[in-house]
Amino acid sequence: MLAKGAQHYGFQGAVWTCGRVAQVIKRELGVSYHPAHVSHILDEMGWTPQKPRLKAKQQKEQEVNQWWQERWPEVKKRP
Repeated sequence: MLAKGAQHYGFQGAVWTCGRVAQVIKRELGVSYHPAHVSHILDEMGWTPQKPRLKAKQQKEQEVNQWWQERWPEVKKRP
């Protein structure tokens, strides 16, 4: 099932997370596993779960870096 890819099962992006794998196992096999346990199952199979990036596609890297350099120090100083 994992070889078919996450997108085959309706997920956006090709990343397999423990939560996604748990959902597919439940849907396809009718067996419920806690996502934390899924990581042990994946490890035994030689697979590693992945964490998707939490970054918008339309994010502009230069503007983000500028914000961190100019604005963040000012915001950080506030109580």
